[in-house]
Amino acid sequence: MKMNQIIPSEIHNYHKLDNILLELCSMVVKGMKSDRDYGMVAAAVLDNDNRMVSRLNKPARDGRRIHAERAAIMTYESKYGDIPEGSIILTTLSPCNKDMEERHGPACSDLIDQSGIKKVYCGYVDPTQNHGSKDHRHFNMMETQNHNLRDLCERFAETFLGKL
Repeated sequence: MKMNQIIPSEIHNYHKLDNILLELCSMVVKGMKSDRDYGMVAAAVLDNDNRMVSRLNKPARDGRRIHAERAAIMTYESKYGDIPEGSIILTTLSPCNKDMEERHGPACSDLIDQSGIKKVYCGYVDPTQNHGSKDHRHFNMMETQNHNLRDLCERFAETFLGKL
C-alpha cells in the first residue's frame, strides 16, 4: 500500500446504527408533540468510545435553521473537543450539499468534510440534493437497508420537501 493511499471508511454494525436511527426518529416525534419549535431532522455524532451527542434541526438566532448535523457536531465539540477519527454521523436525512437561504452556515456536507468524519449513515437519502458524481464529499454515505425505518425517515422529510 502506498503511503498516501486513502483507506476507505466502511460502515459496520448496521443493527446498532439502525437502533440509533430509531432513537433519532423518536426525538423527531417527541419534538412534534412539544410546543417548542422543533425540526423534522435529527442527527448524532457517535465516536469510537460510544460517546454520542444527538440533536434536532432548530432555529438559529438569525431566523434561519441550524441543521441537525451542525447542531450535533457543535454540541459534541463543546462537550468532548475535536471529533476523533473513526467517528460517524447518523442522520434521519442525508446531509445537505446545496446552497439554502434558510440554513445557518455552510452546507452540512462541507461541515462534515471539515470535521474529518469519514462515515455518514442516514435513514433516507434526500432526492433533492446532488449525491451523485458531482458531489465532492470526502465521506462514505450509506442509507439504512431497514425498509420500515427508511419509510419513516422519508415521511419526516416529506413534511418539508413535499411529496416525493
